[in-house]
Amino acid sequence: MSDFQAKTTNINENKIAVAAAIIPFSIAGVLIRIALERLQDYTGAPVFGLVYAQWAGCLIIGLTNKNKSALFLWYHPLHPGITTGLCGSITTFSSWQLDTFKEIANYNAHPHTRGKNVLAALSEFLITFAMSLSGLLLGQHIGDLLSDQIERKHSLKSEPKLIARGFSFKYMSKRDYLTITFAIVSWLGVVFAAIFAPYQRDLAFACVFAPVGALTRWYLSFYNGRLPHFPIGTFAANVFGTIVLAILAVAQSGPRLTSIACDVIAGLADGYCGCLTTISTFMVELTTLPRKPSYIYGSLSVVIAQGFMFIILGSYIWSQGVNPMC
Repeated sequence: MSDFQAKTTNINENKIAVAAAIIPFSIAGVLIRIALERLQDYTGAPVFGLVYAQWAGCLIIGLTNKNKSALFLWYHPLHPGITTGLCGSITTFSSWQLDTFKEIANYNAHPHTRGKNVLAALSEFLITFAMSLSGLLLGQHIGDLLSDQIERKHSLKSEPKLIARGFSFKYMSKRDYLTITFAIVSWLGVVFAAIFAPYQRDLAFACVFAPVGALTRWYLSFYNGRLPHFPIGTFAANVFGTIVLAILAVAQSGPRLTSIACDVIAGLADGYCGCLTTISTFMVELTTLPRKPSYIYGSLSVVIAQGFMFIILGSYIWSQGVNPMC
């Protein structure tokens, strides 16, 4: 790289603007995930619906990360908005773990032997993993092609240098204030939809809880550098979200629930847990960590998540039976 190309451009990294950008993107992400699941929910579907959401979110994050510098130069909050907000909300680690456990436990009472339950769980696990990885790699390939075109068209000859400004209003631009305004309006819009919508209230609740989950995961990501070769922030988000989803699955089989209670539980499962946990970032970390730490990190994430599923949901359904009220 020449001296001219090595020129840097200082960019203020204002966390308030970043958090604001994550809010509308997380709402869009959960809507895309639920839409893709419902699109694939038909008799005779060759694969489970969630796999398309996992694939799409990983594809977008692969593409976006390859054009990280260009996005930073255009408007810095766009990158975390797309990666953390959109991709992290389209994909979900907790639902992947719940669906895998349900196959092991034969939650839906299919006429399976125990061996077939294990095969079904392996299919759920491996197909999701393989599709997510293929989406990430395809997104990276597309991102490489786009980055070459962007560099030729816009002649990007500088590298962004982020200057941490924390949670301060002092260095905010007009675009930052517009982003914050749009985030507030978006969140208020789905809150009012949840209150007044006569139909699809579970979908509205999912949109209400989505920013809470995405922002929690974003905050936990600040701790990713605390342990060498182990993203403790993403690990904590994925495991904690899986625990909460297991508790919600138990709650759905509890005493008689009202329709509004079922909508809130569904909204928490799809919105909060779905956006708190992520496969897109998980796959990026697995492919960028050194090989041995990658295997350790990935294995611990899955084994511990499944352990909590067995302890929380398994202990309930194997003692009380499956009796979903929602």
